[in-house]
Amino acid sequence: MPITLGPSTIASQFWCEMAVDLRRKYGEVSTPEKEMGSEIHKDRFLEVLEEIVVEIKTPGDRLHSNVHNMKVGLELYQKEGLTRELPILAKFDSALIMGIIDEIKEIEEIEIQGKERIKTKKTQIVEMKTRRSLNPPSSQQILRDKMQGMIYWYGLNMMINKQTEMGDFWQVYGVDLIENDFNELILSEEYMESLEIKKEKQKEYGTLLSIGNMINDTLKTISKLPELSKHIEIIYIHQKTLTEVHREKYKFDERFFTRGMKWALEYWSGKREPSSVGEFNNWKCNFCSYYTVCPTIHKKWKE
Repeated sequence: MPITLGPSTIASQFWCEMAVDLRRKYGEVSTPEKEMGSEIHKDRFLEVLEEIVVEIKTPGDRLHSNVHNMKVGLELYQKEGLTRELPILAKFDSALIMGIIDEIKEIEEIEIQGKERIKTKKTQIVEMKTRRSLNPPSSQQILRDKMQGMIYWYGLNMMINKQTEMGDFWQVYGVDLIENDFNELILSEEYMESLEIKKEKQKEYGTLLSIGNMINDTLKTISKLPELSKHIEIIYIHQKTLTEVHREKYKFDERFFTRGMKWALEYWSGKREPSSVGEFNNWKCNFCSYYTVCPTIHKKWKE
């Protein structure tokens, strides 16, 4: 069965793969900086869309919520040329990639067609990172974030080009197509009540068949987006002042991306042990939440 990975998890391997491995073993470590970053992202989302709190009880609830968010985000993009927190789902080799893009916006780019310069509408991916410091990010941080942006680019491009299938959704959320009748409800009553779906309307929204139709319609909508711009932007924001401290604009590099993904997936498929940062980059250890449990640090202490 394919493993499901988030773009930020894969990108974190390019910072320190050992920390990714320790996160799997010991869980996520919450910090004030992470919480503040999440709040800033949420505030940016609320600038363009309304948040609806729902009660998730079943895999079907999670699936419907994700596709619903995708659908609403696409509707806003079609109307305004901008949306935030857009979910994506795609496949790379044996892995399913599921994540949420910070922002996509419609831009115009000049293309050379013969002797003419033509203005063309494109969709651009924009990622936002928050920083404690007013200093620009290090080259190692930028490398990690560039990889994350490229994963989002790859995922959205797959969806625009109709390479994400309905079956990928059932698989990633663990919805059993054999056990469930297509006309039976797979959404919980609590979830439908939180969405204010009336009893007489539940069959229209909550069956395997109706959710399948919703997925199909959403995939058709996403395939009609303007072609992706090769240029990706990362904006670094200072957490306290919300001022921009750095902006990175770069192109999707297919060779770098493919080699990086194959290297990253070797770890997830069990082909190799997690690698540490090495002596040249051991300054990263000073910023790590897993410092006290890291076997590489323990080895250095013994030496």
